[in-house]
Amino acid sequence: MSDKAGKRPGIARRVALVAAAGTLTLGSVAGLAGSASGDTEWRRSPVGTWAVEITFASGTKTERGLFALRPDGSFSLAVGKRTGFGSWQPTADGFRYAFRHYAFKADDTFDFELRGVQEGQVDADGTFTTTGTGTSLDADGNVQGVFETQVEGERYSLQSP
Repeated sequence: MSDKAGKRPGIARRVALVAAAGTLTLGSVAGLAGSASGDTEWRRSPVGTWAVEITFASGTKTERGLFALRPDGSFSLAVGKRTGFGSWQPTADGFRYAFRHYAFKADDTFDFELRGVQEGQVDADGTFTTTGTGTSLDADGNVQGVFETQVEGERYSLQSP
């Protein structure tokens, strides 16, 4: 009997935690719908998931990728077989982000590191444009080149997969 009594508070605590987590999740999902006044704010925020096209100023190359900008200021990307991480922050006119990613050769040996910095803004139609540079570094940290790029992004979500 004393064993069951000792377990009940633990069960009650777990039930309460599950209920609280469910309430927070429902509140977060409900917040996605937005309100009439909050919808414009949400559309102008870079927080979310984005399909992007990266164009190099030289005009010789275009890449497609996926970006995720989270409310905590973290940033992640997937472009081809490369993934990268970084951070973002709001600016007076929009937002700016910086990231790093590594590229590997076909034999899985290190090829180069790319460090990118971009700045731009989200438009009311749920797209963004940023401009900036990518700096390529070899395995010893020597700069191989600096490339000007423009990134155009289109938001996607549960409502618009």
